[in-house]
Amino acid sequence: MKHLSYFIIGVALLLFASCGQQQQAKSVVKDFVQNQLHKDLSYIDFSDVDSTRVLNDSIIEAMRSRAAKNIQYQTYQGKTLMHIRVQYLQDKDTCSATFYLDKEMTGVVAYKQNW
Repeated sequence: MKHLSYFIIGVALLLFASCGQQQQAKSVVKDFVQNQLHKDLSYIDFSDVDSTRVLNDSIIEAMRSRAAKNIQYQTYQGKTLMHIRVQYLQDKDTCSATFYLDKEMTGVVAYKQNW
């Protein structure tokens, strides 16, 4: 019975931590869109936050070059980035974009429109 209590407490702590990550990522993305892209969007849905090690420097630079100019991105180190997919309304169209954040989720490293 004692082990079951520890297990339940552990699962509850993990769920609480993941909710905090999700809210942090949403906040960072919304701030980036408003302050860097200067857009006021109606958000429909946010995917779960996940990590990726697939992106390298050249892919990140390619995404940045396709985006709007004069954007200040978060610097990053290491290979692990966090990502979140966002659905939003823009001019009555449903659009989607993927945002890549640094591992600490303090800023957006790159983003891409999902066509």
